[in-house]
Amino acid sequence: MNRTIPICLAGFLAILGTFAARADELEDLIQLAFTNNPSLQAAREGTRQAIAARDVSDEFLDPNTTAAAGRLSGNAGTPLLSSPAGLPSADAYGGSAAVEVPFRPGIYAGVGLSEQYRANPSDGIGSGYQTLIGAQIRIPLLQDRGFSLWKQNRSRLTELQAAAEGRLLESQQIIRHAVEQSYIAYLEQIANAATSASADERSRQLLTDAEELVRLKVVPEYQLAPARLELALRREEVCAARLAIDTARLRLMQILGVPQKILTTNANALVDHVTKARLPESLPPEPSFATRGAMREMEAMADSAAAETRALDDRLRPDLSLALRGVWATEDSTSHTGAGGLIADETTSAAAVLVWTRPWNQTGARARLRESRAREAQLAALRHDLQTRLSADRATAHREFTGAVERLKEITIAAEQARHALDAESERFRLGEGRSRNVLDAQNDLTKAYRSRNAIAASLLRGQSDFLFSTGYKPDDNQTARAVTQGGNPGGHQ
Repeated sequence: MNRTIPICLAGFLAILGTFAARADELEDLIQLAFTNNPSLQAAREGTRQAIAARDVSDEFLDPNTTAAAGRLSGNAGTPLLSSPAGLPSADAYGGSAAVEVPFRPGIYAGVGLSEQYRANPSDGIGSGYQTLIGAQIRIPLLQDRGFSLWKQNRSRLTELQAAAEGRLLESQQIIRHAVEQSYIAYLEQIANAATSASADERSRQLLTDAEELVRLKVVPEYQLAPARLELALRREEVCAARLAIDTARLRLMQILGVPQKILTTNANALVDHVTKARLPESLPPEPSFATRGAMREMEAMADSAAAETRALDDRLRPDLSLALRGVWATEDSTSHTGAGGLIADETTSAAAVLVWTRPWNQTGARARLRESRAREAQLAALRHDLQTRLSADRATAHREFTGAVERLKEITIAAEQARHALDAESERFRLGEGRSRNVLDAQNDLTKAYRSRNAIAASLLRGQSDFLFSTGYKPDDNQTARAVTQGGNPGGHQ
């Protein structure tokens, strides 16, 4: 069952009159803020940064090419540099190139080519060219098995992208809520200004009536002083109301991110939104807040930290890999003395090698793992705190809304009774049986009731706005936000 404004508030609506403002104005303002608000633009750029950072991880799959060329004289060897990507043999010119490509599910495949010319060979070896072609397959068996480090890093970056998207959604929801709250404040000031204008008009009429009754000798002249005092006070209120409207409008423009925007000046706009406001009569079961941007960001950050922990845990394993190599070699001697080469015609060779590597002490790796696990625990606590806060905000907003509905009933009755009391005192004054002070007191009671009614109506709308904000709004509202990312009188008688 949905709680709507009760039928007994029909009297309230009759007091306020008909609605003439555009019903879609608030949604238009929200869309304008989605397009122009600077903080929202900054959040969009943050999302683009996260997407780019995720795509950077794909460079892991890019081929790695190495090339070398030079001249080596003498017989000096160079440790850790070997064909096909190393230096040429002694007393030779040479060049080499190699390329290694990672292939899923977890294999590094590489090929290399080396070409050398022996310029000053040793005794018994003729000058000539030597060609080496080799291939290798390297398979990690423990650390980084199946490219786990790359996968975990990509998973971490993907979750950071999801966190940035959640942050963008939260920014959109914050902007929507801020526009709603500022728009409600603006409509409330419009309604209060109309209330002040009506009170000013009643004061003017009372002074006119008092002056006429004094002229007719129906009431004494001292009855004019309270009426004149009241009129001056009401004029001051009208000036203050105009200033309040300007302030509320400027605050709204600040959120919209535009210098000027034509807004409704119809005081009954507040009532139109009140008649449409609805929430469940009783507080529904607590949701998961899955549509709230802050919750999405927090969950994505927790998943990112978990991926980082898995990667750091994997790095604690020894690095064991299997390398399968094959080399084909051939020579073309240019010697005219009959001297031979290092190899006869051509030859092939193969090797299977296990390579094991482990740091002597893993102090840094273990400390980073502890840090990551502590971050996971921290994010879990923050998520619980966010869940608790959103639950409290939701319950408070619902209570504010339902309480405002009940208060609105009572203030409607009070306004009606204040109107009857004013009519009675005005009639007594015209008959010379009452005082202008009595009429002014009745007028003030009616004005106070109208102001309270405006405040309660605004409180009701704020409660609805706070409730929807706490739960993350409807999915349609958020979908609209993402689409944008990609591209008078408060009453007839007062």
